[in-house]
Amino acid sequence: SDLKETAASLSSGGALGSSIWSALTLSKSSAAAASVPLGVAGKASAGTGAVAGSLWHRAQGVETWIDTVATPQQLEVVAQVYKWLENTRDGAKIATAVSKAAAHAMARKVPSCEDGQPVDAARCPGHAGQYFCRAGCARQPPLVAAKALGEASASPPPRDSLCAAGASLELLWSCDKGLSRRPAASHGHTTPQKVLDSSAAAMCEDSQMRDLMTVYLECDFLQNYLRWTSDDSEWLEEAFVTYVGGAKGSTYELQATNLVRSVDVFSSRPIVVVLFGDEFVPPMHWHSMPNVIVYRMKPIAKMVSFNFNKMRSMISARVVVGIQLDTDQLVAPGIDTLFEGTRREITEHYPWPMMPVHWMSREGKKPDPYWEYAFRDWSGPRSMRWGHAHPTWSSWALPFLCDMLHERLAASSRTAGASIMAWKLQDAPKRGVLAILADGKAAREPRAAKSQGFMREDEDMLNVALWRDGVRKDWCKFDLEWGLFKDGHKLEKNLYWDKKWYPDGLPVVFISMHNTKQFEITDWLLSLLAKCDKERPKLSCTSRDLPRFCQAGSSDERRWRKQPTKYAETICCCLDPRHEKKVYWAGQWFRDASEVPLKIPQVRKDRTCIFP
Repeated sequence: SDLKETAASLSSGGALGSSIWSALTLSKSSAAAASVPLGVAGKASAGTGAVAGSLWHRAQGVETWIDTVATPQQLEVVAQVYKWLENTRDGAKIATAVSKAAAHAMARKVPSCEDGQPVDAARCPGHAGQYFCRAGCARQPPLVAAKALGEASASPPPRDSLCAAGASLELLWSCDKGLSRRPAASHGHTTPQKVLDSSAAAMCEDSQMRDLMTVYLECDFLQNYLRWTSDDSEWLEEAFVTYVGGAKGSTYELQATNLVRSVDVFSSRPIVVVLFGDEFVPPMHWHSMPNVIVYRMKPIAKMVSFNFNKMRSMISARVVVGIQLDTDQLVAPGIDTLFEGTRREITEHYPWPMMPVHWMSREGKKPDPYWEYAFRDWSGPRSMRWGHAHPTWSSWALPFLCDMLHERLAASSRTAGASIMAWKLQDAPKRGVLAILADGKAAREPRAAKSQGFMREDEDMLNVALWRDGVRKDWCKFDLEWGLFKDGHKLEKNLYWDKKWYPDGLPVVFISMHNTKQFEITDWLLSLLAKCDKERPKLSCTSRDLPRFCQAGSSDERRWRKQPTKYAETICCCLDPRHEKKVYWAGQWFRDASEVPLKIPQVRKDRTCIFP
């Protein structure tokens, strides 16, 4: 009865409904007949020629198709489409039934490894036996096996021999220069390689830390890696970098999936996903995205927050200009301008990462906004407002990042309390990074590696480390709460204000979003952004009031979806005016950063944050 009800609603949807129904049955014999609107409840649709009752014959054929023809992959597609059609989320009855059929089919089709043993499904994407992967045939945890393979060779293998003999991981870089893949002497990437070598040397000399610098390639993503690197250099010129860990099928997997999808849709650059530990399994659909490269590294020390893997991924990804993204972010149209801005701002004479201004200052007093979140683990001066830990960087910032990570790891090691030797980067504006590194030990100074309150999380330490160096560059906020993308014109005039830095509101740029943990809603928003950016319809959004159907999952939105043509024509109004105007500040919209002055007449303080 559920199937008939769904089919009836499909047939009333006209050509769109019948096309979806044709895709669901996946039957060549009935596809042609299903290309016209179908009859409902045994009645022929006017003008279609559909035979009364033929719909139910097709429905009855689905059971036979599932048992004899359908592949597990097709069944999974059907399950997901049905879930969308039912619009009942976790209560999707038909989707659940089809998923069970898929699981049953997969159990009968478990692939085998070359040694004849079944694939270890826990290490491969999908349900039991759904997909083959190299890690599924490894007979010990991949990182352990990869270490043994790496030590067995005196030099890195040539590119055409990477991931040979069914290896699941391939050693790319480590503290052992002889085993690491390095740029050719004539290539421009020798300079960032030199900066990295000098920056990471102290950690490589520490027996507790050197293994934490080793990077492996997930061999299932070899072709993407080869596509984005060259024979002369395996550094990436520009890339996004994110990091993730945890069990297969976790919430973090869903978040990371929408993130890599957004990069695939809105950027021309690759995204490097660094996995920490052996548990995380890259989803199968990542393999269809040519811009996704996956590395794997060992887990961080237990006494250190998992989020300090952010710095490890930034350092180890071998990226000349990078944008760090958390898994609960999505990028949006225009994000690639941030690469250009990063290259412009972070140079040999300004070797510090830049963070976007946070939506709260974390230094207010009652009754200021968010005064209860004031940060009290640092009593020194603050050179800029609290930043959100979504930094961008260039290879010139590697000395800062390595020193910060070294300080944090040393503070939790058995030698905690001892000093590390940190680079005197305060001399960089005059001398430049290369001159400082050339001085070696003479350009370093002791820094106590003592555990302190500001070391609890990566964001806390990034802010303090930048304040400690007295730097003043930060980005105007580009990592916005996702709800701001669909709030129409009704944004607060003094958005994210504070008394000290931005008393009349913070300038914001609509090129990415944060806090995208509600997977279904942000999945809808991602699809909306993609549609409206690609088609760029001529909108007739005459009202400044936000349409009620812009609330994902609301009764108005569900009702509007039943009229696909009208829905498609008007849904982009939810994003108005962000199609053409990316910047908002103090109640005004601007087309891009070039139109935004340092000071607006009615604003009390000059803008200090930088636009990409």
